[in-house]
Amino acid sequence: MRADSLYKLTAACLITHELDSIMRMVMAPDPFSAFSHLEQMIYMWGHIPVVIGLLFIAQSTYRSSIRYGTCVFAVAHVGLHWIGRDAAFHDLGTMASWVLILLAGIFGAAYLVPAKAR
Repeated sequence: MRADSLYKLTAACLITHELDSIMRMVMAPDPFSAFSHLEQMIYMWGHIPVVIGLLFIAQSTYRSSIRYGTCVFAVAHVGLHWIGRDAAFHDLGTMASWVLILLAGIFGAAYLVPAKAR
């Protein structure tokens, strides 16, 4: 598979994961009872620039450093979710959420493998 395709799959999974996270928070009856309403809104609205930025970067740039950084983040993102899986605010226990997180990490890791090894 071409590196360009692996990068776009990584970005697509990260974007979908972020949108899923926002929807889960909005639809939950009491998503983050430990957080104030202001903190919930900051969390929700803070994801908008992340999603727009990922979309923009995925479609407009061919800079390898940005693509490399996004794919490194996707791999680290799996670890961050695994470390925080038991935290009170972490509500990503659904299979769909974990599949998106893991796929982003897998595609990101595959992108990071040198082309000769693929």
